[in-house]
Amino acid sequence: MPVVLTGPNGAGKTNLLEGLSFLVPGRGLRRARLTDITRRPADGRPQASPRPWGVAALVSAGGGEVEIGTGFEAGTDGGRDKRIVRIDGETQRNQAALAEYVGCQWLTPQMDRLFLEGPPVRRRFLDRLVFGSDPAHAARVNAYDHAMRERTRLLSAGRTDIDWLKALESTMAAQGTAVAAARLEIAGRLGARLAETRGAFPSAAIHVAGTVEAWLGEAPALEAEERFQDALAHRRGQDAAEGRATLGPHLSDLAVRHLGNCARPASRRRCWWRWCWPAPACVPTSWGRRRCFSWTRSRRIWTRPGVWRYSTRSRSSTPRCG
Repeated sequence: MPVVLTGPNGAGKTNLLEGLSFLVPGRGLRRARLTDITRRPADGRPQASPRPWGVAALVSAGGGEVEIGTGFEAGTDGGRDKRIVRIDGETQRNQAALAEYVGCQWLTPQMDRLFLEGPPVRRRFLDRLVFGSDPAHAARVNAYDHAMRERTRLLSAGRTDIDWLKALESTMAAQGTAVAAARLEIAGRLGARLAETRGAFPSAAIHVAGTVEAWLGEAPALEAEERFQDALAHRRGQDAAEGRATLGPHLSDLAVRHLGNCARPASRRRCWWRWCWPAPACVPTSWGRRRCFSWTRSRRIWTRPGVWRYSTRSRSSTPRCG
């Protein structure tokens, strides 16, 4: 049953929604720092130290009720601030435990720029979708990121501990392949539902674009994992020079295309779009060449990959391909 919250500005609608968003793993609705969530005095006086806060809920799960809660704990004696999670009164090691009881997704006005921002924003969105059905995904992402940072640090320092590098690359390959497979699985499920959409809202096709994801589409997961590990070993010199890992699911992107926007055969379409939403409309121009533009206020016109020009030309109200 839908629930609608109404009230004047400052009534606390967003605060309530943000509190609920902390009952799942992640940084919450606004991705704010823990200290920024702390309630401040009405008169605006500065506080000597951040005040603690917490959110709790009684959840029906598995035929019984479970008490879950999370909150902010300020660091003492120069220690780091941290977020604590408790389930039935027992403190948990990390936030991932929350995903076993509550799944939550949200769409905010700021997210209408999902396809205008860079790939990291879309990867976080996709990972949050995976968290809802696969709580272990967060641990795999963290393990992959940790191994990747350690490998980069080792290569940047010029150290040639082959055994250590192999161990880190083995972890990256195993965890990275699992991360890519989970993203592909959720994208496939979502794409199947979107393809069935009927009505005023346009249907869409989505896929995860990335090298590891492409390997998973060509071969079994074990073969893709071995191929990933071999590629990491061959790229050590390049990664050391650039100071980063140049291959892996940390570079993948989410691609979305409106179905029906293009009437031409798939082999001639150019409507796969990762940088804007909605997908660009393609219109014939007076000089016989097709131009694709995005429906943005800046009226930017895309002429070829990576090249934009600005125009004040009037735009058709009906997206179509010429």
